[in-house]
Amino acid sequence: ATELYKVLKDMASMFTGMIYWMDGKLTTIIDTPSDPVYNFTKGNVIDGQFNYETTGRKTRINQVAVTYNDPENSFKPTAVLVEDREAILKSPNGVIQENAVAFGCTSESQAVRYGKWKLFTAQNQTEIISFQTSLAGNFLRPGDVINIQNADRSSIMYSGRIKSITDANT
Repeated sequence: ATELYKVLKDMASMFTGMIYWMDGKLTTIIDTPSDPVYNFTKGNVIDGQFNYETTGRKTRINQVAVTYNDPENSFKPTAVLVEDREAILKSPNGVIQENAVAFGCTSESQAVRYGKWKLFTAQNQTEIISFQTSLAGNFLRPGDVINIQNADRSSIMYSGRIKSITDANT
């Protein structure tokens, strides 16, 4: 017996997705490449402020022990080790391992793909940007892909808002 929410989260992990509650119903999304749905700039962010955080190199996993149900072993839980050797060599702490369960998986190759996805995510999605916006972002949902154009960081202003006009003919 397990909590329902944990079972649903585990089921969503089968398709590298996540679940959330919205508009009175449970909704799922899948982690797949998609086009951005909105652009955020200093002009549509409160006080034009973007806050950046990065994950520490010392905490990024570079090895995953993925447990799956092995059909050749009477569907008993079996672990397969997936590692990113290049990341292990670059890591100041050596091997940083995490355990993961490939829920409902009965194929070693699928368990390996799940482990590779977890490693890719840990090694390549290392920056978090937080900001506040007005009702302009009200339509966004978890999992939506957005663009961030921060002129302070890129030194190029691609967009903005008009603050004032000096003459009606201008």
